[in-house]
Amino acid sequence: MPRVKAVIEYEGTRYFGWQLQKGQPTIQGEIEKALQVIFKKLIRVTGAGRTDTGVHARGQVAHFDIPDYPLDKLQRSLNGILARDIVIKEIAVVPDDFHARFDAIERRYRYFIALKPTAIDRNFSWRVIRPLNKTLLQSGAELIKSTEDFQAFCKVNSEVRHYRCTILESKWFLNDEQLVYEIAANRFLHGMVRAIVGSLVALGSGKITLAELESIIKSKDRTLVPLTAPAKGLVLEKVKYPFQ
Repeated sequence: MPRVKAVIEYEGTRYFGWQLQKGQPTIQGEIEKALQVIFKKLIRVTGAGRTDTGVHARGQVAHFDIPDYPLDKLQRSLNGILARDIVIKEIAVVPDDFHARFDAIERRYRYFIALKPTAIDRNFSWRVIRPLNKTLLQSGAELIKSTEDFQAFCKVNSEVRHYRCTILESKWFLNDEQLVYEIAANRFLHGMVRAIVGSLVALGSGKITLAELESIIKSKDRTLVPLTAPAKGLVLEKVKYPFQ
């Protein structure tokens, strides 16, 4: 059966993350149900990353194996069956050994902070009321980029072999009335980005110092993270592969 690579956009507000959970709506589960309607059998879907409950994506990538079927028709059919908060943006046949998760060399996230009250973006940003020192935020972002071990930012009891990540980019920028944190890495740990953003906001608002942030990183103790950013402001923007 051909292996298919799909690029998926979704609003995560009403879903319990990407990964299947018994009795709860998830992105993976909804796509598998739609595929079952089309092919009349269970087809497993493997994603590039397991976004948490409430996290959104503009560029999640997944692969699955299907019987011969016209891809343009498959894309239309999936988008017709899926709820409007999940969209298959692209679909293509890939080599049989392609793996959405293990072949990825870069994942890029953005976190959106609203600087003013917002109605339209309330489900897609974190409204931070306290003033944020942008110089301190950027200094913290540079510290994150130079870090290699992220155990302090990983959820406790996560099943990982190690906590090392290579950070390719870590920066803040202004976008209209939003402050945006962009981070790219070869891999991310469970809850890592939200813990980083929360810690940087604590730094920028004066709750902790840069030296204290460095101490938290060196401690490898998740319980010392001062703040975890809410899921609604986080978006998986893109997943990159060697052949791109």
